[in-house]
Amino acid sequence: MSIRLLGPVSVVDDDGRELLPAGPRVRGLLARLALEAGHPVDAATLVDALWGEDPPSTANALQSLASRLRRALGADRVRSAAGGYLLAVDPDEVDALRFGALRRTATGEPEDGRAVALLTEALALWQEPVLGGVRDLPFAGPAAARLADARAGAAEELAARGLAAGRTDVGRATLLAVLDADPLRETTAIALARELHAGGRRADALAVLDRTRATLADELGVDPGPDLRRARTELLQDEPVVVGRTRPQALTSFVGRDDDLARLRALAGTARLVTITGPGGAGKTRLATEAVRDDPRRVAVAELAALTAADQVAPTVLHAVGGPELALGDRSAPDAVLHRLRTALAGSPTVLVLDNCEHLVDAAATLVHDLLTTVPGLVVLATSREPLGVPGEVLHPLGALDDEHATRLFAERAVAVRPDFAVAEHAEVVRGICRRLDGQPLPIELAAARVRSLAPAEIAARLADRFRLLTTGARTALPRHQTLRAVVDWSWDLLTDDERRAAARFGVFAGAVDARAVAAVGGDDALDLLDALVDKSLVVATPGAPTRYRMLETIREYALARLDVALDRDAVLAAHATWVLGVLEPVEPDLRRAAQLDALAVVREVEGEAVRALERAVDAGDADRAHRLLAALTWSWVVRGDTPGLIHWSDRVFALPVPDAGAAVALTRTLHAAVTAALHADVDVREHTDAVLALLPGLPRPWHPVVALHEPTARAFVDDDRTGLLALAEGADDPWLRAAAAQLAGVHAENAGDLEVQRRCFRAAHDGFAAVGDRFGLGMMTFSLGELEDLAGNRAEARRTFAAAIALAEELGNVDDVPQYRMRLAALAARDGDAAEAREQLRRAATTADRSRDPGTTAWLAWSEADVERRLGAPERALDLLAAHPPSFEGLGPGRAQREALAHDLRAAALLDLDRLAEARTEVEAARAAAARTADGPVIGQVTETAARLALVEGDAARAAELLAEALARRGALHLGDPDVVATRDAVRALGLPA
Repeated sequence: MSIRLLGPVSVVDDDGRELLPAGPRVRGLLARLALEAGHPVDAATLVDALWGEDPPSTANALQSLASRLRRALGADRVRSAAGGYLLAVDPDEVDALRFGALRRTATGEPEDGRAVALLTEALALWQEPVLGGVRDLPFAGPAAARLADARAGAAEELAARGLAAGRTDVGRATLLAVLDADPLRETTAIALARELHAGGRRADALAVLDRTRATLADELGVDPGPDLRRARTELLQDEPVVVGRTRPQALTSFVGRDDDLARLRALAGTARLVTITGPGGAGKTRLATEAVRDDPRRVAVAELAALTAADQVAPTVLHAVGGPELALGDRSAPDAVLHRLRTALAGSPTVLVLDNCEHLVDAAATLVHDLLTTVPGLVVLATSREPLGVPGEVLHPLGALDDEHATRLFAERAVAVRPDFAVAEHAEVVRGICRRLDGQPLPIELAAARVRSLAPAEIAARLADRFRLLTTGARTALPRHQTLRAVVDWSWDLLTDDERRAAARFGVFAGAVDARAVAAVGGDDALDLLDALVDKSLVVATPGAPTRYRMLETIREYALARLDVALDRDAVLAAHATWVLGVLEPVEPDLRRAAQLDALAVVREVEGEAVRALERAVDAGDADRAHRLLAALTWSWVVRGDTPGLIHWSDRVFALPVPDAGAAVALTRTLHAAVTAALHADVDVREHTDAVLALLPGLPRPWHPVVALHEPTARAFVDDDRTGLLALAEGADDPWLRAAAAQLAGVHAENAGDLEVQRRCFRAAHDGFAAVGDRFGLGMMTFSLGELEDLAGNRAEARRTFAAAIALAEELGNVDDVPQYRMRLAALAARDGDAAEAREQLRRAATTADRSRDPGTTAWLAWSEADVERRLGAPERALDLLAAHPPSFEGLGPGRAQREALAHDLRAAALLDLDRLAEARTEVEAARAAAARTADGPVIGQVTETAARLALVEGDAARAAELLAEALARRGALHLGDPDVVATRDAVRALGLPA
């Protein structure tokens, strides 16, 4: 919690929400209690503070205020105590008390540089008006006066400590503000004069003292005190110790930005006004100072961040330039200040750096326009979160650091706090941290500072709560650069109320979206406000057709957290999900038609948004919306082979209560998602089938085609009855449904070893998918027909067909089928002795498998490489690969037993090549045991063929013949594309046995 008294009275919680109710007296009660946080204040004192000489007519008025304050802050915060009330907060949560603590610490600090940092931090807490909103209450006037006096004292001490540390400008802005508010304060005038004198401005210093003396005479009719007279005498007698206006010197390395520097330096020779724009923490200030570091012209740097009013801009720039006289905050003569500034700039070509213009952008723009039109040879380099909007302005938007430079920046800053840090040991984690921090330098530096106490992996894990994590900025930095929250707070506070609401709505998006999405979710005024958010660096516009808009991740998280404050969060999230469904649901049928690629492009464009909406729906327990979103995404995941994503989200969604049966469309799509998931997840097929079949009679027709497939598919693979599939394949009205039913009937026939039915069904499915334009189904059937060619020994035709299947799967971006198909193509090439092609196909399979999260795919890759090495005559190498990548069958779904059988079979084949028969026998037995748990004819056939080969090598030709006959019966054919099988068959035949 943060309680502000040094400005308009307010309370903000850790999520940035305003807690304090409206009304001056309830705010006054908070302020009076906060001034003594942790200590009770009796009721009489509070009544006097809030009502003064006009106490309330009812005795419970104070109690009523306390109840309102308790409801706003929480009962644990506002407590009854000692006949009054107590505010139970840490004094550090109250800015006025924190100010006092910092000042006391600074006063006792022996090291001047440290004292300067503490006092700077304390004074940065101030805003005007102090105790704003309650100044009319009786206690506020005296309290504000005491606080103002404390501020003045801190500013005077800061100036003195700064001079002791060799600095002449640390307290000047605050001294000017204090003296402007209280022209009679002699101690402040003396402090300001000494600071000016030390900076080489004797005339300005004398002017300060003389003005104070004149004001004392005019308003009070008195002479100045002895201290002021003594200070004036010292200034007249002593030569000043001049601290020159040198260009800012870097204290840390400057990483990256070479292209930015080159452009800025080129622009500084051709453009009059260049503005570096970008979000907070992008490094605008550092880039500007680097750009002018070696410029041969006079360089003046005016830092505007600490200013609070427009009329402070010109005097601040005049001071930076080094004019002949200081304006002293004289608001009555702005023309005089401007005249002196023009005169100061006219002497020689100058590059003026105006840093941090965004909060005073109108004043900065007006001043820059005047100076550029009246001062030849002047170039202005400005930094701002939005453009100045001056004619002739050239913008330089500052983007993210690339991965290399972001990682290097992290490493250099990490080594500064932990010398033994080796980035190479954490390269991937650090790269991920930098990406999640949007490649922005300040957040990266804040994260690197945490290496002192956290490992990079721990930092990465805690980035979900980045605003609590990244709070270790330099103490000498501006307060708004000391924590990540402060960086974004500064930008947020510069927005209008409408802009804040628009930014909060935009926070619901997961990535880049076009203007139509912004309008759909953001409301009628969203597009009008979008340009303003882009200008103020809250939203990034990426040119294209169409332009796309996105928030940096840090800003998006902040905006989403503010959604509750600005708007109805549930309504905005619902609008986002409705927009997603409005995009996805109309194109879902096209995922099985000729428009498949166009439909996939639409899905890819909004997939990030859809997954974010799905996650929110699941977290909120919104089963209806979650099921609809899952159904809209499911077939795109199937088509692209994203089985892990499908299983993950299916598990989460199916754990929610099923929507009411009255929502017929949602229920239909839910069944579609459930059935598809059942095809991939490791579920109890019988239990799942019974549950789904119980729902089917209540569904209106026409069903989703996958729902229509469910009952006949279940009968085929659970009850061994494919008549329903064959009936659909011949008589369904939907051509896609006919093709899919033929495919599944063919798979069932394949498992049963019914080769003729398999071939007929696969050909019908191939032609059916080709007719409707479904590349996914066509690719699978092309591959299956290639397998039949391989089985028949037509390896050349099989290789051609596999290549065609790969091309179709790659069009879809399928990360499951492509590596599987390439591994089979590699095996074919290896059997033909084409080592180069086999290894190239494995390499390309691995590239695609890297994008797959399916453990089955990565396991198959290692086994496939072992098979290729064995086929190319290196069985020892094959066994080494298998030993280095021992088969694991966790998470492989319903195909686990098949894969276990094939892994043992591969090891058995390599051992047979090396005549290690006892070990081979063990592997064969394990393969056959695993295969027996399946109804998969091809798998049973393959391991049985290997068993026949073992029997033949062991001298049992009759047993080999029996096993070959068993393999033929289970698969419908021997694998004539496999040289080992052909050699076994030929050897058995040569002995006069049937094979």
